[in-house]
Amino acid sequence: MNIRVLTITFLFTLLTSINVMAIDNTEKDAVIKGYGAESYDKLEEKIKVYIDGGFLDMDFLRRNMRFADFVNDPKVADVQIIVTNQMSGSGGMVYSLRYNNVTLENFENFTITCTTSSSDTSDERRQKLRDALSMGLMPFVNQTTVAEKLVLNYDGGMERAEPVRKVDDKWNNWTFKGDVSGRGKFEESRENYNYSFRVNADKVTDEWKLRNRASRSVRISKNTFTMDGVDTEYKSENTTNSLSTSAVKSLTSRWSVGLFADYENSNYDNTVYDITLKPAIEYNIFPWDASDRKVFTFSYHIGHVWMKYYEETIYDKMKENLWEQTLRLNLEIVQPWGEVEASLDATNYMRDWSQNRITFDTSLSIRIVRGLSIRTGFQIENIHDQIYLAKGDLSLEDVLLNNVQLPSTFSFSPNLGIQIQFGSIYNNVVNNRLGGGGGGFRGGGGGFF
Repeated sequence: MNIRVLTITFLFTLLTSINVMAIDNTEKDAVIKGYGAESYDKLEEKIKVYIDGGFLDMDFLRRNMRFADFVNDPKVADVQIIVTNQMSGSGGMVYSLRYNNVTLENFENFTITCTTSSSDTSDERRQKLRDALSMGLMPFVNQTTVAEKLVLNYDGGMERAEPVRKVDDKWNNWTFKGDVSGRGKFEESRENYNYSFRVNADKVTDEWKLRNRASRSVRISKNTFTMDGVDTEYKSENTTNSLSTSAVKSLTSRWSVGLFADYENSNYDNTVYDITLKPAIEYNIFPWDASDRKVFTFSYHIGHVWMKYYEETIYDKMKENLWEQTLRLNLEIVQPWGEVEASLDATNYMRDWSQNRITFDTSLSIRIVRGLSIRTGFQIENIHDQIYLAKGDLSLEDVLLNNVQLPSTFSFSPNLGIQIQFGSIYNNVVNNRLGGGGGGFRGGGGGFF
């Protein structure tokens, strides 16, 4: 095992150990001690709220939740709300709204949910989120004099509610989705365009998750070079077709098993077909009902691979059958101080353990002090599994036009960002004239998508 493998493994182990220990101490939704003395007097000012959710339309919330002051610094907030989202089986979104009390006495942290449909418009989604956020804030608002100015209305009739009836779902929890897209760029001596389509068919229940994917992607490039008065045209076309299907069964609150099958055809990767069939088992250290805040999974995949190539490979093969295994670790943590995501994938062909690939991918967002936060991350790969590379020398045309996959033993992609903010923390004014204030309906929070 070389030094890159040891370094990647050490970094992942260190990172996950630190954060799992931290989360055990902070994820108990315990009462946060207030700063003021216990009193039955109402607070004279509005409740100060900090919301963490980059996909929210903050302009819309400021306009329609005037019973609260939205602040941009969590250190001065009375309540911090962390909003996370996951896709539901029907293609809609399930939002988790976690309320963290900071300054008020005798309040415990709590979480509520908000569900939207895949057919909802952006306006309908933000209205449902606004209503859910407002309902969760009512216990806090009740501690202020603002509560005297609120009016609650019930928009239902006086008739007695009927017993809840079982929904007759003619689709039996199946959802279908299609997507077609394309783009192009045309210049005097160069043309580049691509198109793709995807089709999904999924069924998601508490016990089963069935997913099916089909896609086709085509990238075409034309370049014309003029040398000594002679025009020479070069054209490249890369096509990738893929099919995948999987079935995952929930065994307990932490254990799951699954079966995965994939097919891929790619002239870029020199594969007429690449077919894999792998059963898998997964364990989550945390129960899955807490997956909106913390996930730490270990999964193991093992199965067979069938490959056929367009050209003879560097191992003198036109086709081959192989056994392959993968060990995957994944960590996701959402906390008031920031977010952590890290994953480690180790895959190898079992005929030769030196034919492997190890990928470590991480991203970290931390709020350092008031008004200062950093975002950083990187992906590093140790690559020794390019058994599909075509034998022979690469032409200059193939290299320049990116027609084929080039050999490589590693890749490294770092990123770093710093955000600094200071000034007024109470500015709830919304002004979108001439594009000001965050760009129309998308707002300062970046909109929904």
